[in-house]
Amino acid sequence: MNNKGWGLVEKAKASEEPGRIQRADKERGMTKIGLIVLVCVICLVIGWFYYLIIQQERQDIKAKMSTVTNSMAHVASAVAAYNQDLNSWPHCDNIVAIRTSLGVSISTEKISSITVTSPRAEEVIITATIKGIDSRIDGKNVTLTGKPSERGILWMWGGTVPSTYVPKK
Repeated sequence: MNNKGWGLVEKAKASEEPGRIQRADKERGMTKIGLIVLVCVICLVIGWFYYLIIQQERQDIKAKMSTVTNSMAHVASAVAAYNQDLNSWPHCDNIVAIRTSLGVSISTEKISSITVTSPRAEEVIITATIKGIDSRIDGKNVTLTGKPSERGILWMWGGTVPSTYVPKK
């Protein structure tokens, strides 16, 4: 006899059993575990895309903040030159005063105001108020504080802007 024939007969007998038919239906459908795994994978993909969107927003804000920090660095260089020439700190209340006293032209696209003050003889503070970047940081201040050191002036960043968007050095 042929082995193939016996296999067909066994399959026919198995299909006649009611329990066998139910097992075959279960194998075709999705199990609860399979559904849970699918939902978990979908949640992971959504979480990953959300993370990437947040990272992109942070990078966009940092890129726009570079305009502000570059302008402040130009003012800091002019303040250092002023201090070296006159052995005192300048005092400028607005952008026009900075332009005339220090000779630095500042774009007002991302900066609503900028000042140079010296509350004490041993330090100078450059303060810029941000506008037009993002609602999370518009209206907040970035400060650049300078103190004399052996190598010139030591500059430190600070302000009310979240530290994520302020340069480290």
